[in-house]
Amino acid sequence: MDNLHGDLVQNILLLVARLLGKIRHRTHADATMDLSPTPRRYVFVFSQQHLNFRLAELESVSSLFNIRLSHVSDVEKAHVCVVEAESDADVQTLLSRSMLLRSAYELLAEADTYEQFFELVEKEKASFQRFNDPTQSFAFRLRKNGRKADSAYVKKKIHELGGALPLEKAVVELDNPTNVFTLVEEFTEKNKTSCPDKVYFGRWNVFTLVEEFTEKNKTSCPDKVYFGRWIGDGQGSLKAVYNLQDRVYIGNTTMDPELAFIQANIIKAGVGSLVLDPFCGTGGLVLPAAHFGSAVFGTEINYMIAKARGKSSRQGVKYLTEKESLQANFDQYGTTHLFQSLVIADASRHGLWNSPSSSGIFDALIADPPYGVREKCAKVGRKEPKEGWIETSTIHPQRFPEKSKYDLCDVFLDLLNLAARVLVVGGRVAYWFPVFPEE
Repeated sequence: MDNLHGDLVQNILLLVARLLGKIRHRTHADATMDLSPTPRRYVFVFSQQHLNFRLAELESVSSLFNIRLSHVSDVEKAHVCVVEAESDADVQTLLSRSMLLRSAYELLAEADTYEQFFELVEKEKASFQRFNDPTQSFAFRLRKNGRKADSAYVKKKIHELGGALPLEKAVVELDNPTNVFTLVEEFTEKNKTSCPDKVYFGRWNVFTLVEEFTEKNKTSCPDKVYFGRWIGDGQGSLKAVYNLQDRVYIGNTTMDPELAFIQANIIKAGVGSLVLDPFCGTGGLVLPAAHFGSAVFGTEINYMIAKARGKSSRQGVKYLTEKESLQANFDQYGTTHLFQSLVIADASRHGLWNSPSSSGIFDALIADPPYGVREKCAKVGRKEPKEGWIETSTIHPQRFPEKSKYDLCDVFLDLLNLAARVLVVGGRVAYWFPVFPEE
């Protein structure tokens, strides 16, 4: 009995010890999960084009890479915004994809006037000591938003900034500095002077002074000044790389490259994803998706466009050549391996894409449907016979597919039905919709 009692006590103690170990392990895990990086403040400077797409693109890219951002509500209203993120790496990831985010800076100081700014720098000199290192080099930049800065003004501000910051140990390097400190001047609508409405100072591994000017400000004094460290620039340069003038094959309705890249970001195109364009045309939408790593498919009902035959869309050129094709476009940009296929097919016939399961095939569907303006809406079908038509026994109406009228409303209903049929759970569809504003 004593041995049995002893074994029982020992087993109970072992069980308690294991439970305590699990509890401690869970407590440690919970504490680890609660510890998140302290958000850091960054100055985002946006392009002044396509304001309505800023927030959608920013939220899509941050969602794609699981990046947490705070205080993004003003992104659509202001060209210069202060946003919170967890790290420089997260901001650099955003910049590696975004078309509308022009530049980003780690916010080091901000003030409504230069007097307040230099007072703040004087008080917070200790916070700049991490850059006062002989192993680090630096440079100053000044950025005005809404105003042009003459060289004398820039030199004056940089001279004032250099005298205020404790960087005597660091080395000045203009070409390839460790830190680029930027003074950003912001001019709001209330300010009609030449002074920026706001100044941001940040480090992009180069100290940069960014001045922001708004349209109502016609003076030299900014409404706000931001001082920050430059983190990097966005992907606006892709507009030049993918410009239509230099592209091998284009059509009458080939999408503007900047808008196409914004759309690719909104559908979260990326490595490992499958993207379908049911109105592929010359590939204006799938090329940016392939640039970001997506495997792309397309369908096109117009045989002449799909095969790149007939008249050219270029001014002064009559006909397309053998060198022009959708395949040639992918060859031009080095994404041939991501171009899966272009099928001559009717986008309204959804039986082409059959999934072995109900989970869908494509991760995203991207489209610029024909609106009936420059390209007519059409689908496979029998044309309505006109009065006076004569059909003889030698006519075979089903030899080649005829095209019938395709109502604009049906175009978008079929597109959404296709998306519901072929997209995976959580997949995205982005398409252009015609709007005719009242005159």
